[in-house]
Amino acid sequence: SLSSFSRKTLKRHQIMHSQRPPLALLEGSTLDRKGEIAASLVSRLWKVSNSTLFQMMLVTVLLATILGDCGPPPELPFAFPINPLYDTEFKTGTTLKYTCHPGYGKINSSRLICDAKGSWNYSIFCAKKRCRNPELINGICEPPPDIRNGKHSGGDQEFYTYASSVTYSCNPYFSLIGNVSISCTVENKTIGVWSPNPPICEKIVCRRPQIPKAIFVSGFGPLYTYKDSTMVNCEERYILRGSSLIYCETNNEWYPSVPSCVSSENDYNLSDHEIFEIGTELKYLCKPGYRPVLDEPLTVTCQETLTWTSSNECERVCCPTPDLENIRIINERRYFTGRCVYAYGDYISYMCDESYYPISVDGESSCHTDGTWKPKMPACEPVCSYPPSIAHGHYKEVILITPYPEATYECDEGYVLAGFATIYCKSFHWQHAPPQCKALCLKPEIVNGRLSVDKDQYVESENVTIECDSGYGVVGLKSITCSEKRTWYPEVPRCEWEAPEGCEQVLTGRKLMQCLPSPEDVKVALEVYKLSLEIKQLAKERDKLMNTHQKFSEKEEMKDLFFPSNQHTESSFIHPTLP
Repeated sequence: SLSSFSRKTLKRHQIMHSQRPPLALLEGSTLDRKGEIAASLVSRLWKVSNSTLFQMMLVTVLLATILGDCGPPPELPFAFPINPLYDTEFKTGTTLKYTCHPGYGKINSSRLICDAKGSWNYSIFCAKKRCRNPELINGICEPPPDIRNGKHSGGDQEFYTYASSVTYSCNPYFSLIGNVSISCTVENKTIGVWSPNPPICEKIVCRRPQIPKAIFVSGFGPLYTYKDSTMVNCEERYILRGSSLIYCETNNEWYPSVPSCVSSENDYNLSDHEIFEIGTELKYLCKPGYRPVLDEPLTVTCQETLTWTSSNECERVCCPTPDLENIRIINERRYFTGRCVYAYGDYISYMCDESYYPISVDGESSCHTDGTWKPKMPACEPVCSYPPSIAHGHYKEVILITPYPEATYECDEGYVLAGFATIYCKSFHWQHAPPQCKALCLKPEIVNGRLSVDKDQYVESENVTIECDSGYGVVGLKSITCSEKRTWYPEVPRCEWEAPEGCEQVLTGRKLMQCLPSPEDVKVALEVYKLSLEIKQLAKERDKLMNTHQKFSEKEEMKDLFFPSNQHTESSFIHPTLP
């Protein structure tokens, strides 16, 4: 019956959440570890006679073999068991599988093992998920806003830095409506704001609904506060009209509306009619959760043979057995058994297997009167394989337990990220190509020169040109490129002094002057040097005149070669007195 079902449900609930009761075998003993019990027993053996000593030793040995069982596992703040736990004792070696709470990600093997000492052995296997920090210029928030009838966990700080968070709580007898925590976020990379909006604290009270012929399955008590729930069913021969699970909402009312229990008999009171006239037609209505077997009206007619025509029947509405491919059912409730595996009123709680994620709403579904699961059962798709590796970098964070798993990359020291830092898994593939890590080259040092682009660092494949100062020349190639190895290719050139045309002698004299020991020697050397320069200058002028004379002579010879008659005429004209 429903009453017995309620009691069983409550008993299971108590078993799942109760602590292991102590057993006082001997004063000072404990059942948590069999070694401690044995030690407690042995400590008393020396106070008894030999015959009793043997019996107690035997008891000690027997106890040591049976007291290795574990009690209920501890309640973990970061995870919960995948399957419902109804037992209070677990054998040594029992392994329980756990899954992380929302907001936590798996980092280790999620198993608890009952060891030989009667203790649950495990390591922390879930860690809080972390958000990526955006690139900030300034992310400072003012103190979080205060709320009426409540307070926040922040102190007396004058300001809060980016990603700081505070938690709100309400005064006694007030209910918190909204988000429990808010965080310091940033708008436009400069403005610090608290997000989301802070909650409010209101006094919300719902009274226990008065439903004739109803049985309360869960949620007992005269008063309820915000989000409290109660589940009801109806006594035998009564049907529930409305939702069996209702919640106390902010308007101090139940949502959905409080259901009612109505008689399963037809409105037409047949008990007052034991005899019906021939031709009388009676109409039937299937109870909620049932439907006609045939697609025909539910009517019977009194025939002349004083018999009723055959009637269409009602059958229970069944919901299809969920496709459990890659899905785990973590909890379920079935009111009925028989032809249907799941029928109207049943519900199941589920989650995707490890390495799979839901592509639709997940959590809990219930079987409705039309034979469908609402919300719709999810489909679980496999998570993408591990994200691709990149040269000179790695993925620092991979989050798989989200609707769209993601991987975030970072570069090794001396390299800078180019492309999308975060890629997402969708439809078995990673969206966006993984980023690249470009090498960073330090600014080349150029003495007596300058760069075409002047920066502290240069990215791989970036090209710069070297220009030397006046009087200096480039030794090497002017154009160099930042290579993948964080070096410049080709080798960085240098700027060396180049003497302008006509200045070679000055350079030679400068070198000579630097080697003389006294000013007098320098003076004499300068005079000599001046004289040598003058001699060189005269030699240049002599050579110039000789070159000019030589050219003139060559020109005259050419004239004699080509014009001999003219030469005779000119001679007679120039010297007329000669015989």
